[in-house]
Amino acid sequence: MDLRVLAELKEYLTVKQHTPGRLKVKVDLNIRNHPKLPELQNAAKDGSAVIKKTNLNIFTQTLTVEYDSSLLPYEGLQELLTSNDADRVAELAAGLMENVTA
Repeated sequence: MDLRVLAELKEYLTVKQHTPGRLKVKVDLNIRNHPKLPELQNAAKDGSAVIKKTNLNIFTQTLTVEYDSSLLPYEGLQELLTSNDADRVAELAAGLMENVTA
């Protein structure tokens, strides 16, 4: 999963529950029209060892992401999801991606 996509779609997502290895977010229905939605839906299919499983349920408006917290640190992802500073979010996404692909 490219975390820059998650950062780009952040305005449509509200964290409901986040524990190391499992993230559950409420999804704004307006995300349906975003061209990056398929990348988010298919994040587990991109061959990355980081994302184990994704499940987008448009009816309950939730996205669940199961990830390897040893490769993607909980604290970094949590800050990316909760920061309101667009520059910091972009910096975090790029930094986390470097660590994941290194």
